[in-house]
Amino acid sequence: MTPPTRRKILTAGGLGLLTIPLGGLAAQQAYGARPRRAAAVSLDVISDIQGGLDDLGDALDDLKALGDSEALVIAGDLVAQGTVEQYEELYAELAEHPHPDRVLAALGNHEQYNSDPFDTQVKRFLEYTGMPDVHSETAAGDLPLLFIGTTAPAVNGTSPPFVTLGKTQLEWLDGALKKHADAPYVLIFSHHVLPGTVSGTTGEDAARFYDKDFVDEDELLTILGAHSNVVFFSGHTHWDLNRQDWAARKVVDGGDPDGFHVVNTGMIETMYGPDGKGGEKALDPAASQGLRVLLGDDGKLTVESRDFRRNETIRTLEL
Repeated sequence: MTPPTRRKILTAGGLGLLTIPLGGLAAQQAYGARPRRAAAVSLDVISDIQGGLDDLGDALDDLKALGDSEALVIAGDLVAQGTVEQYEELYAELAEHPHPDRVLAALGNHEQYNSDPFDTQVKRFLEYTGMPDVHSETAAGDLPLLFIGTTAPAVNGTSPPFVTLGKTQLEWLDGALKKHADAPYVLIFSHHVLPGTVSGTTGEDAARFYDKDFVDEDELLTILGAHSNVVFFSGHTHWDLNRQDWAARKVVDGGDPDGFHVVNTGMIETMYGPDGKGGEKALDPAASQGLRVLLGDDGKLTVESRDFRRNETIRTLEL
């Protein structure tokens, strides 16, 4: 990951939060004693491609070997600087490898790392991805899929906070979650991370600049915290899916006491990790990780983290 600058340190938001890392089972524990559950719906979820097109091709080939899936979800940072040339190269690489017909995407910060006006950057993202807006709703089988993203440029350029959801999008999200209140699961895809949730944002070795990716963080957490059926997928950090905190349950003060689930989507380009000084550093430029999400015939949702370089499952977590 090579943005123009690294992010600056910010303080956390004001809501009371409780985070419970979930860890999950290592692959040999999960499938050593029983076969993989038959899936009614499968989704492939990756993020943070940022020009790593060879690694993207390897990831697509690995996921295809697991069987067909309903859609490929790219949780932001499809490209490095958001230029037309980079989008063309990305979709040319996609065309060279087997992948689901449906390719869905969330807007990341790297789509905005150029000198074009924000409206032009967003228009280009929407035109290439086919997404209807930076926030939208669709479905995979019976699974509601919601996408969120910024409606304004980052207030500090390449430093956080990156995302302004705004009143209209927050009201839309609140309404969508209330509409799906009886659904077993509602999957939300965001490039940017919630504070104190997954790898890089929580624990003694957290990178402190992940404390506030969202301008309207408190409002977002209040909405999410009321719905225990939410599974929130976020990229951006590039931290290792081998970590116990790759997935967590977040409880928001005043919200549902069961909390909601949060899952790190890994990275296609360059793994990052703690630098021991409250920041982060590049650990492995060759690492490439992502997810397969499975809704079983029994109605249970399982998330498998994948190591695309080694073509193996890292961990599996049943929600």
